[in-house]
Amino acid sequence: MKFSYDDIKSGNATCVLEINNQKFEFYPTFHSDALGDFVTYLAAIHPLCKLSWKEGAFHKINGGIEWHTGPMLLCWELKRDFDELEITITETLNPNIERKKNINLPITIFKAKVNFNEFVLCVVKELDRIIKQRGILGYRQEWQNYTFPLDGFLALKYACLYNKPFEITKKKSGTSIDEELNLLIKNID
Repeated sequence: MKFSYDDIKSGNATCVLEINNQKFEFYPTFHSDALGDFVTYLAAIHPLCKLSWKEGAFHKINGGIEWHTGPMLLCWELKRDFDELEITITETLNPNIERKKNINLPITIFKAKVNFNEFVLCVVKELDRIIKQRGILGYRQEWQNYTFPLDGFLALKYACLYNKPFEITKKKSGTSIDEELNLLIKNID
């Protein structure tokens, strides 16, 4: 299983998803917060990321998320059933760009079931690589309109490392910057 998010420059990126010997490449643009929406969506369905957060912090996303990829929209739908995650990616026209109706769309271009925890770990490792390689401000400089999804990343990383939620509601003032920085620089295997 592989999830990579690379070639982040000038508001464009390359995402590679490889599951069950199926490999797909996607090219999201800055017209959507592709990585941010994806990480928030994953945190919203992760049981350890929702427990101690204020209601709505990782809001439930009905119907999935959309990545703008030029004339097409990639619609991601993630359905978690305990240890299993069903990933469905559908391609449809981007109504903001393409005005002609294409009767062949929408079309499901990817559908697979994977182990939920393995997929989350794969994504977190990639996020860890991105932030350590680019930095928070460096990511923002390249992606233009959107910042690195730090809150979702830290919640998911903590869940992967310790198999428990990042308890931010147990203290009056939330977490400490020291805890967050330690989590941010901690290596994940």
